[in-house]
Amino acid sequence: MSLSPRALRWLLVASLALNVLVIGVITGAICLSHFGHGRHMGPPKGGLLGFARSLPDERGGPILQKFDDGKETRKNLRSLIRDARAKVRAAIIAEPFDQAKLDEALNGIVNAETEIARDRVSMFNATVQHLTPEERRQLHDWLEKHRPMPKPPGH
Repeated sequence: MSLSPRALRWLLVASLALNVLVIGVITGAICLSHFGHGRHMGPPKGGLLGFARSLPDERGGPILQKFDDGKETRKNLRSLIRDARAKVRAAIIAEPFDQAKLDEALNGIVNAETEIARDRVSMFNATVQHLTPEERRQLHDWLEKHRPMPKPPGH
């Protein structure tokens, strides 16, 4: 069965829209898992921030202060993600459709997520290097205990 060029074009646009939707859902889930600990969700229990809260104040306080000092940076990085997603949405509905603009917008999401990951790794590195050997062992145990549970297949 042969489809007309117009039908093929609409099929391509629908396919691209579905792909962008899937990318958005995945990106949102990643961001929520990393940054979604808003007031309504309570404090994160795992990760470096949760570990810092388990330490005595004189050891955990400086780590918590680093997190506090980096709030503005993390806010700006989340803004980059929002802006990149807005560009993807705009590229999807632009007429005439421009695949290069969509590709550029999608790359913007990848770049913003890379910056967020780089910031998280940098924070982790800057913190761990100041821990005592015993605290590093405690951090290891903490991370093992609080690591996310794998989701069952099909969920």
